[in-house]
Amino acid sequence: MEPALDISLRNPMYGLSAGYRRQEQWSTAHLNDDSRTTNEYYYLRFDVSPYELPSLSLEFDRQRNYDHLSPGQIDTTNTTYSGSSAYTYLYKDLNLSYTLSYSHDINETPLDTISKSITDNFNGSYKMDYNKSLWSGRVNVSAGYQGNYNWNKSEQFVAETGDVLFERAPFGGVYARGTTLQPNVDGMLPSLGSLIDNNYNTGITEINIGTQEFHNIGIWVSSEKSVDRLYIYVNKNVTPDTSLTSTSNWKVYKSNFNQIGTWTQEIFIQSVTVSAHDTLNNIYLYEIRFSTPQNASYFKVVNMKTVNAIGITDVLVTEIEAYGIDVVPQTGKVTDTSTFFTQGVNLNANVRATSNLSFSVGYFINRADTNPESVIDSVGGIFTNIFSKTKSDQDEDMTSNVSKSYSVSSTWVPHKLLTTTLRFSRSKAFDNKGETDVSSNTYSISLSSSPLPTLDTTLSLNRSDNYSFEEKQTTSDSYLLSIGSKLYSDLNMITDIGYTQSKSFTEDNQSSAFSVRGTLDARLTKKLYGNLTYGFSWASSDGSSFSSKDGSMTVTYRPGQFINFSGSFNVSDSDGDTSASEGLSVDWLPLPAIRLNLSYQHGSADSGASISDSLSGYGIWYITKFMEVQLTYNYKCEANEEKAESHNFAGNLTCRFW
Repeated sequence: MEPALDISLRNPMYGLSAGYRRQEQWSTAHLNDDSRTTNEYYYLRFDVSPYELPSLSLEFDRQRNYDHLSPGQIDTTNTTYSGSSAYTYLYKDLNLSYTLSYSHDINETPLDTISKSITDNFNGSYKMDYNKSLWSGRVNVSAGYQGNYNWNKSEQFVAETGDVLFERAPFGGVYARGTTLQPNVDGMLPSLGSLIDNNYNTGITEINIGTQEFHNIGIWVSSEKSVDRLYIYVNKNVTPDTSLTSTSNWKVYKSNFNQIGTWTQEIFIQSVTVSAHDTLNNIYLYEIRFSTPQNASYFKVVNMKTVNAIGITDVLVTEIEAYGIDVVPQTGKVTDTSTFFTQGVNLNANVRATSNLSFSVGYFINRADTNPESVIDSVGGIFTNIFSKTKSDQDEDMTSNVSKSYSVSSTWVPHKLLTTTLRFSRSKAFDNKGETDVSSNTYSISLSSSPLPTLDTTLSLNRSDNYSFEEKQTTSDSYLLSIGSKLYSDLNMITDIGYTQSKSFTEDNQSSAFSVRGTLDARLTKKLYGNLTYGFSWASSDGSSFSSKDGSMTVTYRPGQFINFSGSFNVSDSDGDTSASEGLSVDWLPLPAIRLNLSYQHGSADSGASISDSLSGYGIWYITKFMEVQLTYNYKCEANEEKAESHNFAGNLTCRFW
């Protein structure tokens, strides 16, 4: 039962709305207080958007969730007061804008370890952009300066003392997709705010760990607090997954700059576990725990494999969180205050010399200050850093990380079948403590050609030189050939062939790697589809070598509009350790209002030393468009030295009222 009352007054300039909702839920068929939970929600919102003037928004929200047991088991109250203002000014080629926001959040959970938390947050950002086109569009120049100031204070009241697990407040999410030759993107990961927006239910389309490898999923936190685990939330029940529950199939890296050459060697992983976060919405999480706590501004994980569970294909990541252990004093109160100020300056120019020849030049500098002494000093500091480094005798409480880069590139089309791109870039990162001073030079050439309508090819050659305190550390050369072809009608193939050779001057060793990966996708008949993926990789370093081979095949048969059968087979060999799995699934709509699904998977590893079988199924009855019933069953059996079995049965009734 969910009664609601909403009142709204609105015109083009202002808006006022208020509302109350109450939800009563019973977990049993008997409507008594023993199985009753209540959720109350109040809100009040006022916003003003005057024409060509700054906007203003004020909000109040309170939500309480509690049961009726004595003593109670559920009792949470969250109250939020917030306000924001934004404005954008346009004048010819100049764009000026700002955004200000403040929130005061009170979270009361008297039955939990952290009984109450109070958080105050102020965030202000501004941007100045200039864009100009000259000589009939043959020359384009742009310049920009942006900044973001963030102040955060949190007070947490804990019911126990000693070591307690706390979430680290996120300042941003970052993400990039790696490749077979370079799974770890050793460069700047672009910002992705949806990774830390507290929306656990909506999957991020571009981060699909069910079908794609080498996702670099990262989070930006304060380096003052240690982190010993990361939570990766996904929108599928990955409990039967046999791949990403292995520590060897994840890699974890850290950095203070999020720039090329600053992502340190991988962090050792102690364990990877899967647990449920919200079974009603089918949200689960991977907990990746480190062997030792780590301090850094940025952390990222890379999935080296995909989810391996029958009947599960698309697995979208929804959120990332970082956690660490703090010591709670005898007072039971933990207070944390942090201030961050980040700035960036970018300059770009593009010149189209002829119809088939163009050049581009770019420069970028970013400065991130933790606990700055004053905003004015930091603003002046970034322009000083364009020409020199930050002085190391600055205030000890302030940490300043600076990264800058410049690049020059040209694109030449000598023939309609050939496009050539040359590029040189240099990046540098340093801090005010004299602890970090790294730089890198990257040279690349790319040749792209489409000699046939059904054939696309790209050959890339890259060299990268890395330095630390002006001393050369490593040199790496890589070659990648990508071929995309349409072999026949409804038959497509993509093949990537890569080779990398690296030399370390500090450790006086050399390493090389070679890989081949391909995908074949075919529509065999109107009712039969097939997909084949294969890969081979080999790596060597100072006399030792490593090789791996893997392949997978999926066949789908759709004899009718309402039923389909799917079969899969996966096999991998990692330096002699072999594992294989095969599975079958059927999805059927016998009636318009009934959906049935049944899946089976068998897996083995190390020549039968470890065997697993899993069987799962669900049925959905769409009683009306407002009501549905779902029954789910999962069975899993694992046999290694001992045999372990598990059964899981669940039922859900979903009702919608308007």
